[in-house]
Amino acid sequence: MNEFQSKIQEAFQQAQTKAATRMRGFEQEARKMLETLGDRAQVFLEFAQKGSREQMVILGVELEKLGKRLQELAAKSQTKPDAGAPTQPN
Repeated sequence: MNEFQSKIQEAFQQAQTKAATRMRGFEQEARKMLETLGDRAQVFLEFAQKGSREQMVILGVELEKLGKRLQELAAKSQTKPDAGAPTQPN
């Protein structure tokens, strides 16, 4: 029985390590996106303050690109967990 419990505990620790590693990857990606979003927002504000009608069209196109990128990241973050990883009860 002890051997079985230690195997279960080892498998659980491996799953936790794997999940933590994956979470750090998501966190790094989110930080990069927030940094990019902040930089772009600053540029967009400058365009809006000084911009012509043509520049506002360019601003709209850039905002659309950013929105699509954010949607892609959201879709990636909603992927199914690994088949070998245990699920937590609700």
